[in-house]
Amino acid sequence: MNRHFASAVLSLVASLPLAARAADPKPAVAATAAPTAAAPKPKATPKPVETKPAAPERAAEATEDTFGHHGQFNVRVEFLTGYDMLFRYDKSPRCAPYDYAKQPADQQKFCGFGAAPGLGVALGYSAIDSFEPFVVARFGLANQADQTNQGKLLQVGVGARLYTMSDSRFKIFFAPFIGLDLTSGPVVPIAPGPPGNPGADDAKTLKVTNDSFRTDLLAHLDIGPQFDLSRAFGVYLSGGLTFQMLRYLGASADLTLGVQMRAP
Repeated sequence: MNRHFASAVLSLVASLPLAARAADPKPAVAATAAPTAAAPKPKATPKPVETKPAAPERAAEATEDTFGHHGQFNVRVEFLTGYDMLFRYDKSPRCAPYDYAKQPADQQKFCGFGAAPGLGVALGYSAIDSFEPFVVARFGLANQADQTNQGKLLQVGVGARLYTMSDSRFKIFFAPFIGLDLTSGPVVPIAPGPPGNPGADDAKTLKVTNDSFRTDLLAHLDIGPQFDLSRAFGVYLSGGLTFQMLRYLGASADLTLGVQMRAP
C-alpha cells in the first residue's frame, strides 16, 4: 500500500508543471524584438552667404592705388618766374643799370630783381613709381638787358623727380637737377663810346668783356605738390632754388606752375 501511495504522490508532483504551463496563455520565453535602426536626420541646408557691396571708402582707396606711373613716359610743360639774387665777381656782367654818380669800382656788387618769365619743357620716364629721371630745357620770354645786358634765358639740365605717396592721386615731389646756363650776351655790344652808350657803361665796370658772358654751371632743387586728374594727366606747383657759380655767384628763387602728360 505504501508503494502505491508513493507512486501516486510522484505522479501528482510531476503533473503540476504541465498543468501550470497549459493554464498560462503567454509563451514561456518572450521573443525579444530586434531594435530598429533610427532613420537618418535630413542635413540642414546651408544659408546663402550675403555679399555686401564694397563700402564707398574702400572703392575710393582702390581707385587711389592706380596712380603709380611705373613704365610711363611723360612730358611736362611749365610756366616759371622768380627772383634773382646775384653777387658779381670782378669780371662779371653788371647786375644793375650803370650809376654815373659812382666810380666804376663802386658800382653795385650785389643785386636782387625780378626774373624775366619763361617756359620749361621736360621729358621723363618713370623707372619705378617713386623715381622719374628727366631732361629739361628752360626758355625765357624776354631779354634781361636792363639788369644784366643778357638775352633771353636758356638753360638745359638733367635730373630726377622723387615722389612720396607715389601711387596716390595726390603726391609730393622733390626734383634736383644739374645743368648749364647758355643765356646769350651781351645784348648791347661792349665797346668804348660816349657816356649813355650801354656798351660803354659795361666797358667801364670792372673789366667786363664779352668773355664775361661765359657758359655757367647750375644746380637746382625744387619741391611741390602734384595732383593727378588721371593716369595720363596731372597738374603741379613747385618752389625752389637755382644756384649758378661761374658768370655770377648767385641764386634764383623759382616759382613754377605746370602740367604733366603721360603715356601709355
